[in-house]
Amino acid sequence: MKNKKIVLLLLSFVFATHLFGRVLHVSKEGSDTNNGTQQEPFLSISKAAFEAIAGDTILIQEGTYREWVSPANAGISPLRRIVYMAAEGEEVWLKGSEVVEHWEKSVDGLWITEIDNQLFGDFNPFAINVYGDWLSQGKHLHLGEVYIDGESLSEGKNYDEVKTSTNTWIAEVGDQKTVLKVNFGKQKPNKSLVEVNVRPVCFFPKTTGVNYIKVRGLRMAQAATQWSPPTGEQVGIIGPNWSKGWVIEDCEVMQSKCVGICLGKTRASGHNMWSLYNRKYGYNKSGFNREIEAIFKAYDLGWNKTNVGSHLIQNNKIHQCGQAGIVGHMGAAFSIIRHNEIRDINRNTPMSGAETAGIKLHAAIDARLEHNVIVNTTMGIWLDWQAQGTHVLNNVIAESEKQDMFFEVSHGPTLVYNNICLSELSVLFRGGQGMAVFNNLFWGGLKSGSSKERYTPYHYPHSTKIKGLFNNTGGDVRFYNNVFLSNATEKPYLNGLASFNPYPVYSDDMGDTVRATHKAVVFKFPVWTGGNLYYKGSKPYGKEIGHYEVDLEANATLEQRKDGYYLNVNAEQATLEQATTLSINTEMLGQTFISEAIFDNPDGSSFQLEQDLFGKPRNLENPLVGPFEDLGTGEYKVF
Repeated sequence: MKNKKIVLLLLSFVFATHLFGRVLHVSKEGSDTNNGTQQEPFLSISKAAFEAIAGDTILIQEGTYREWVSPANAGISPLRRIVYMAAEGEEVWLKGSEVVEHWEKSVDGLWITEIDNQLFGDFNPFAINVYGDWLSQGKHLHLGEVYIDGESLSEGKNYDEVKTSTNTWIAEVGDQKTVLKVNFGKQKPNKSLVEVNVRPVCFFPKTTGVNYIKVRGLRMAQAATQWSPPTGEQVGIIGPNWSKGWVIEDCEVMQSKCVGICLGKTRASGHNMWSLYNRKYGYNKSGFNREIEAIFKAYDLGWNKTNVGSHLIQNNKIHQCGQAGIVGHMGAAFSIIRHNEIRDINRNTPMSGAETAGIKLHAAIDARLEHNVIVNTTMGIWLDWQAQGTHVLNNVIAESEKQDMFFEVSHGPTLVYNNICLSELSVLFRGGQGMAVFNNLFWGGLKSGSSKERYTPYHYPHSTKIKGLFNNTGGDVRFYNNVFLSNATEKPYLNGLASFNPYPVYSDDMGDTVRATHKAVVFKFPVWTGGNLYYKGSKPYGKEIGHYEVDLEANATLEQRKDGYYLNVNAEQATLEQATTLSINTEMLGQTFISEAIFDNPDGSSFQLEQDLFGKPRNLENPLVGPFEDLGTGEYKVF
């Protein structure tokens, strides 16, 4: 009996160890010949990644780790992930760069150093140009970057420009050496930390299907990421590489040449076919047809909820990325992206193209973009193609160069609510159809548009399975309970909902018109409105009824402080309360025209507007107009 109890205890211990896993330790004082215990830690994260199996945790001590971490093994479920995390209270850097020393000053004032090309291995970013579909400007740039004391410098066009421009550089790449010539201005490189990026990524599996990984509390920077279009291989400083169930949380991601966090497609479904072969132009001489090919190819390769997506990206700081903060074609489906601070994206760089935004997603099926603050970007949120079942809520967006939100050639349903948009152009709809836009605060204008030449996919509800393709003539949008502040734009046709005046209201015989094929390709779908509040300077939809207009100024600004972001509002509470609003739920929102789907939750349950931006309970029958249940003149901490 005693021996039986001992055996049971041993079995229990083995089971518990297997279930809860080991803790593998990494330290700058360790060695990769150690066993990974606290007493004998590994030196590199990569060594721990090779050893870790499902259920294990890799605990990383303070320091700077210069390596490409490619997880060798996957977790097997949300309960048995492989976790990579910084030790509590310790600063862990993972960098795609190396330190460069031994600078000499030339007679013309430039600082020069020679780098042995062995440092780069088979990837020398100073010899590789930025390249890819949809890249319009910046093809002369290289993937290499130079940093001094953590600040990035700019690549010069030629030697003469670098001589006259502070904080610029050029590189001369030979067979054995790469020579850097840099104008550091008054800075002394031999007394500073000078780094150059040498790796294409920081934390990114080299193979697909590495599921259920969690990365927590790491700071990642200075990677030579390539331009990531929806028709090419997409990479970032960190990303799951076409896997499932990743969690990336409490991290800082910065100074990526192109993309910070990548949730996108692989090379297998197509890679820059439009740019490489210069064929099948399609719409506007673009790679439109190649994108359709990539979608069908990805579906054949297993793009579905079982294999790809369902990620959680939360509480991260993402900044100073050349292309996008978060990008992804198809791979972000079923994911949650929330509570992230995204700023300074695609600014102060000659790179431009069709994939630049704080968050740029294609085919974000059943994704949820919630309570992110996005400041100083080209665009805030850009949902392009197949935003079906997507919820965009509680986001705060300001200082966008072009627009805060962009919805393009998608058939919905897409739900946009409780957001604050403070740039001159709040929202651009270019064939963004099947949408419900309610209880938002818009300081800027709204612009409608169509793209009838492009036929884009729509899906069966809550699935990646393609149901059909249809063009994008615009309309099929619902606007309820929104606040339109006094608009500062000098283009009055963008104020409020004025740009939707050409679109009809719904009528019962509209179905017959849509069924007539020769009319359907140019037909403008209807607009539904109600409960919207318009302050002085903003204009209602021309056929709108049930709205409220006041001849008062009302404005809002966003201020960043050390402890967060504050919204300053000038709008009378009494005026807000006078607007008669509507109860927003699945039943009243109806069905989209093309995808023929309802506005429900990603899990298929019925939707009801129950909370405001702060999580405060809503009045279900008559919610206060805008994103707050108690909005009025005053100051609100929104992030």
